[in-house]
Amino acid sequence: MQRMTILIGLSARPGAAGRDQRMPPAWLTWLMAAVVLALSLVSLWATGAKAADAYPLVENTVKVDGVDRTYAYYASPKANSWTQGYAVFALHSNGQTAEQFAEQSGWAKLADENGFVVVFPKAEKAWSSTSGANEEYLKAVFEDARTHVLSRFPGDRAPAGAAGGQGAPRRAQLTATHTYLTGAGAGGVAAQEFAIDHPGMVAGIATLDGAPFAGAYVKGDDVAENIFQYGRGKSAPPTSRELKKEVPVAAWLFSTTAQTPGLSRQVAYWKRSNAVGANAENRTVSGLQTTIYSNPQNEAQQVRTTVLPAGAKYDEVLASAVWNDFFSRTARWTSSPNGDLTRILTAADVDRTFELHTVNVDGAPYKYYVKLPSSYKKGQALPVVISLHGGAQPAWLYMGQIRMHEVGEKEGFITVYPVAAQRNIWTAADFNGPDAKGIAAVVDDVIAAYGADRSRVYLHGFSVGSRMATTTALTRPQLFAAISPNSGFPPFAPEMQAKIAELKGKMDYRMPTFAVSGSADADASADGRLPGKGQLQGAVEAFKAYNHITTADRVERFEGVYTAPYDVFVPQGRLVHAGVDRRYPAGRFQIYKYMSADPKPLELLDFVWVTDMPHSNEPRQAQLVWDYLKHWSRNPDGTVAYRP
Repeated sequence: MQRMTILIGLSARPGAAGRDQRMPPAWLTWLMAAVVLALSLVSLWATGAKAADAYPLVENTVKVDGVDRTYAYYASPKANSWTQGYAVFALHSNGQTAEQFAEQSGWAKLADENGFVVVFPKAEKAWSSTSGANEEYLKAVFEDARTHVLSRFPGDRAPAGAAGGQGAPRRAQLTATHTYLTGAGAGGVAAQEFAIDHPGMVAGIATLDGAPFAGAYVKGDDVAENIFQYGRGKSAPPTSRELKKEVPVAAWLFSTTAQTPGLSRQVAYWKRSNAVGANAENRTVSGLQTTIYSNPQNEAQQVRTTVLPAGAKYDEVLASAVWNDFFSRTARWTSSPNGDLTRILTAADVDRTFELHTVNVDGAPYKYYVKLPSSYKKGQALPVVISLHGGAQPAWLYMGQIRMHEVGEKEGFITVYPVAAQRNIWTAADFNGPDAKGIAAVVDDVIAAYGADRSRVYLHGFSVGSRMATTTALTRPQLFAAISPNSGFPPFAPEMQAKIAELKGKMDYRMPTFAVSGSADADASADGRLPGKGQLQGAVEAFKAYNHITTADRVERFEGVYTAPYDVFVPQGRLVHAGVDRRYPAGRFQIYKYMSADPKPLELLDFVWVTDMPHSNEPRQAQLVWDYLKHWSRNPDGTVAYRP
């Protein structure tokens, strides 16, 4: 609150001793007081109005059973459509409005400061006390918000020819990867019930006094929705058949009572879902005494409990703790039908624990992050893995998905994460563009800075980063010992083919390649199979031709259950299964190993087909990639050597 002090001189106050010090008449004294009071009230009103208007909420309308319902949201000016957006859905308690909860909880302020979107669903009068009665409305809000929340970033405008017209504001990119659910009281109950029924739609949940009704837990015995399985035009159900109660959601459960039957049941449900260990850690988080149960194999799968004083409100302290130590560090990557929880680094964590370097490329700065293994000693010639992020995915965020540096820590290699030159999108179609030149400059810079092993530099990438990796490596083969393009392959345009042919004419290079794609990604058929023609089949044939692999693959007619008959591609490389777990007892990875037709045959292509994987990276993928790359080195004469 601002304090206003007003000094008004109304009469002479001579300072000489004995001089008359006149006082104003009574009516003037009252007038002075009234003026001061009025000005103070105006000041207080202005301050309050400023606070209330600092984070203005926008209202959208959704149809629920033919009836118009509304919800409110606040999109930070830092939120935009060219990076993956974080979204928190915050449900007010009964007896207050969404606007009041936005101010009380501080979620709008947190969103503004941290660059995310916060959505405030609105109860009609009160959240229903009937189990499941809030379901349809909340689902409508979730679906609408992901496509109708406008970015507030001033420069985030559509280019010419875009839908909506040039200059139209874009939508914030909200996905289940970074979506979280929270609420207080009756809103917390509604939030809990929604998370139990739709666990794949959120990465984490935090509620105050939100123990759900007993009937909500019955939904946990239903088969999970598998929302990521059907996100790219797929019709076939996944091989994995998880139940909803088997899909983990990171949970932080606040209560104002130490123990009740409802709270005990709530804690037990989420502990089972997250498969946490029996032992708990007691920790103070932002001044809150908290008990934390974690999964021994995955720290993101955790359940927290915090008991607050009786009558405590869902305030900014609570919201700040939830955001800073919980939501912002948890993601549900789209790597399986219901996603996989991962504990991630924040941008601040990355700035603190990674080295950020800059090289000059055509007069412009080109940035990249470096992570050295703790075993590194100056003078060691360690191998290097350069890993390229996906589109609309900052390098600092991608690190928490692929976690290549964690493999580097264990295996003893230097991990490098370059930053795309243009708004998180690689110039993958241009083999002589800023990114291809930048990556080549990064190779030289890392070798100069750390004495890395020039013969063992590897290039890996995801999505458009995968295309960038392939483009760069095949047009600069002398720089890399092996590559791993994952979930994205370039079309091998005529210009690129000509460049490759030119280089091949001078030196018949080989490029060991570990190529990965998922059966639920866009390149797969509706049934999750390899199409008999198209980008995947074309990429395999291109890698085979480059590496002198003459193994003839087959094309067969497939009688699909969900489509008309069509041709499928049947790789004829030697098949090896890997990645056995409870969801995939036969192994999730189908690895087709191809040998070259050289006098001394080499395993120059592994094509990996990942069951049920959408456009993502499987949690075990980085290790699998390294297990292939580590065997290769590039000799000074340009040939490659296999290292057992």
